[in-house]
Amino acid sequence: MNCVKFNRQTAKPTLNIEEERLRNYERQDLERIAEDRQQMNMALPARIASETHLRQYANRLKKTTEITIARLDIRNLAEKELLDAISEPTELTGEFREESDYTSVISHIEKGIANDTRTRQRNLWKETYFWPMIQQRAKMIGQLPVPPGRKTLITQEKIAAKQLVYAMGYGTCRDTIFKWTSYWKLLSELRFAGAIALLLYRSSEFKTHFFRYTKELGVLLAWNNVFNFPLQQLRVRVLAEEGGDFSGKCDIEDKRIFERLRTTYSGALANNLSLWNSDETEYEAFLADHSVTATSGKSNDHLLRYGIKGKLASNKSVYVWIMPYEGDSGKRVIGTKPASTRLYSISPMVAVAPGDFLGIFSGRLRYISQKPRRAVKGLVPGLWLDYSDMPGKLSQMRVAKLGENTNVCLAWEGVNETKGEKSFCQYWRVLVVATRDIMPFDQLARPP
Repeated sequence: MNCVKFNRQTAKPTLNIEEERLRNYERQDLERIAEDRQQMNMALPARIASETHLRQYANRLKKTTEITIARLDIRNLAEKELLDAISEPTELTGEFREESDYTSVISHIEKGIANDTRTRQRNLWKETYFWPMIQQRAKMIGQLPVPPGRKTLITQEKIAAKQLVYAMGYGTCRDTIFKWTSYWKLLSELRFAGAIALLLYRSSEFKTHFFRYTKELGVLLAWNNVFNFPLQQLRVRVLAEEGGDFSGKCDIEDKRIFERLRTTYSGALANNLSLWNSDETEYEAFLADHSVTATSGKSNDHLLRYGIKGKLASNKSVYVWIMPYEGDSGKRVIGTKPASTRLYSISPMVAVAPGDFLGIFSGRLRYISQKPRRAVKGLVPGLWLDYSDMPGKLSQMRVAKLGENTNVCLAWEGVNETKGEKSFCQYWRVLVVATRDIMPFDQLARPP
């Protein structure tokens, strides 16, 4: 199937490109001739002779171009394209003399992937303009004659769409033309409704479903109302992480979230920190009392980017967000002041499976006998993760009541980032891992 698809989609355009190249060469040469004529500064007889020569050359050039175009062979051009496609990529096969040479090649590959991604996204956006383009062509067609006999559903739009559907390689079946026309109309209506994120990040599953059900604009607009804000948040979070910021501070830049958290300043969030208390005596006392081998040498930022043991598919940490909503808090009223209805929950944007990594429960490590005001109990007596003065996204998740089901667990992991050194723990971190299937926007609930 790919053989047919590739060759059908490239053969004719290759022929057109070569024809366009020849005509461009002809046009540029003729423009040069015209410029030479204007710059002539000679006696009349010589000028007439030169004009005649240039005119004859122009005629020969046009004739040669037409003959060359007529002799173009689609198969020969396709063979040249194939040879070009399977030629040795010199940028990847050179001799690596230094480490920087290999780094440059990796950078080249990354740029290629980025360009391909931008092209795909640009094409997704261009597709939302197909319907207005069809409408414009339909106006040029004008009123269709009334056919004799049974009424048909042929319209100017469908006639205009037929050529586009054919050019896209989808065939000319009447049913196919109708479906593509309806689908492109739906995409255009979504763009006019402002569903930008939904259109830019739509998947092949989106196309499969709404190609069949093209009259579900209302459903899509309802989806946009639900997913538009989360997708905007997700984009900002990914950009922050790609810039090396895994703190999650960007999550509370939005007023709707910032006000609900009731933090004192917008930077009061740290999703990636697991630090010992500033009093080093607690850390020294812990090392003196316990000999614990580190099980990981990866930093918190590395874990948040690549997941546990580099398993990207099960790393859902970037999809966990602070979801604002309106509802009943269930809290008692203090005096005459009613409980706030502006609430939030810590929830995933996507479906989560058991074993998926959801992030790091950040906080300050303490080694003291008395439990801090807000803390999670550690693996050994006296070890705590105090999150009272170092709030993170996951430290805000709901704590399950006695007898209530939880959907995540907290797993302690010893870390030593010194290469090759695992004889002791530099610090501990608490991983949040899903213990059951969690649907999008369901609230995370941890054990006490």
